[in-house]
Amino acid sequence: MSKLINPTLKAKRQAFADFLANSAPFLGEEATEALNDLVHATTETGKAGSLTLTIKMKPIGGKAGQMELDTDVKTKLPAPTKGRTILFTTPDNNLQRSDPRQQTLDGVRDVSQESIAQKELRQTAAAPEQQPGLRVVG
Repeated sequence: MSKLINPTLKAKRQAFADFLANSAPFLGEEATEALNDLVHATTETGKAGSLTLTIKMKPIGGKAGQMELDTDVKTKLPAPTKGRTILFTTPDNNLQRSDPRQQTLDGVRDVSQESIAQKELRQTAAAPEQQPGLRVVG
C-alpha cells in the first residue's frame, strides 16, 4: 500500500493546538486534566505512566465536507507503592504483630498517656485562674 500524499501546503495546515481550541475544546480540557493527574502520579510514585489521546475521524456519508469525530483520552497511572507488613506465626498457625517467641519485659509500660497528662497538668497550673464574671488585668 502506498502512502497518500497530502496536497495541502504546510503553510496552510491547521495547527493541532488550533484544532483543539476551535473544533474540540472539550478534548483539550479533558487532556489537560489527564496530563495533570499523570504528572502528579509519576512525581509521587517515581514510576512511569502514559497518556493516550485518540481521535477517530469518519466522513459522514452523503453529507459533503462533514466529518464525525470520536475522541478518547486515557491515562495509565502508576500504582502507588504499597507498604509491607511483617507478621509472626503462632504455634496455632495464626498471624500476629508481636513475635510469640520473644520474651516480654516485666515492668515496661506505655508512658505516652502519662506524659500527656503531665503536660496538661503543667499547662493548667501555669494558666491564671479565672472565675466567671471576673477579668484578669495585668
